[in-house]
Amino acid sequence: MQAATLTEAPVRYMERTQLYYRALGYDNDYVWAQHDEVPFTPLGKPLSAMTVGLVSTAGPGDRSHRDARNRRQVWSGLVASPPASFDTDVAWDKETTHTEDRESFLPLEAAQHFVAAGQLGGLAARFHAAPTEYSQKKTIEQDAPEILRRLREDGAEAAILSALCPVCHQTESLIARHLEENGMPTVLIGAARDIVEHCGVPRFVFSDLPLGNPCGHPWDRAMQRAILGLAFDVLENATGPRSTVQSPFAWKPEDPAWRERYARVLPEDRERLLAIGDERRRRFGQPPRA
Repeated sequence: MQAATLTEAPVRYMERTQLYYRALGYDNDYVWAQHDEVPFTPLGKPLSAMTVGLVSTAGPGDRSHRDARNRRQVWSGLVASPPASFDTDVAWDKETTHTEDRESFLPLEAAQHFVAAGQLGGLAARFHAAPTEYSQKKTIEQDAPEILRRLREDGAEAAILSALCPVCHQTESLIARHLEENGMPTVLIGAARDIVEHCGVPRFVFSDLPLGNPCGHPWDRAMQRAILGLAFDVLENATGPRSTVQSPFAWKPEDPAWRERYARVLPEDRERLLAIGDERRRRFGQPPRA
């Protein structure tokens, strides 16, 4: 495991995303969710006596969670038989890392380790995938209530949420808020600190790692267990909302430039990015460029 020096400032993902979409030719900046008030539900009993559910934004690799128009829907899978591969077709840091190890974004094995050790009462039989949505209204009014319904159906008494891409972090933050408003304690594990804290969540474990691996380096089981253990500590010991704890782990020392790479816009890329933006606008019947 690689320990963090904790000297680098977190990547400002809202700003990076804004500049990237401007380079695509969009002049209306996306307005990220922001709340002054944050709900908070304390644990009603020790974690060792509770059943916890897992919520991510990654669906099955066969894309069965998509409708006829290719829109992602809330999807649930069995912990006992998870898919061999996951659909993570969102804007995580594909230049720096990969999502071939599901434990780096959906810690099923790590959670089962804590159950076996007696530190966690039980893991819900299903895990759930939330659609990554720019539409905050859809997340709040449709997807978050459906996630809550399924968690309750599974007997979950608390939830661990993890996020991959920038908008995934907003989606999971909105879901965490909804769960807490309805009496279910949560903790979110993520890498985009600015987005999560801008939205406002009860409990947050900040992993200063590339987008896509909030729960630890791919294949590093010791790190993944340590980060999930930190999430359980925050879930059990936080005394109020906006409780943020930073993971003590860093990315690979041989790759110190990973922060600068994500969504960078170089002068030589501008025409290519405008062409990508034009193609997107043509697809949706919009004017070619700003």
